[in-house]
Amino acid sequence: MLRMTLTDREKHIVDILRRGINSPTLLASELKITQSGATQALQKLERKGVVKRTKIGRNALYRLTEEKPPEEPSLADEDLDLIRESYHALSKVWSHLLRLDLSHEELAKVREARNLLEEILVRRGKSLD
Repeated sequence: MLRMTLTDREKHIVDILRRGINSPTLLASELKITQSGATQALQKLERKGVVKRTKIGRNALYRLTEEKPPEEPSLADEDLDLIRESYHALSKVWSHLLRLDLSHEELAKVREARNLLEEILVRRGKSLD
């Protein structure tokens, strides 16, 4: 990777990606910017060939091109596999939840739960695939 062609901000983002944060949502939280801003920064790095994007349903995850793709989970990762399945289940039911007459607070709790599961997986170095 040609780090000389990267801005200081892009170098900072690369360092964050090296720590295992690979979603625009978590990157935005880390940088204290909007998710849209994080997505745009990651897309710019993708165009420069620094990161690769993987789409999972409606979600996009980014990893450095110099990294190897995540390995398949071992049998010892059963708990994290269950967390991953729960994360995907919450992602799948989101559109159905929007059709229900739920309060803003209830929807926010579901979103928080999904984001927490994502954060747990990322901190443990697990792919959301």
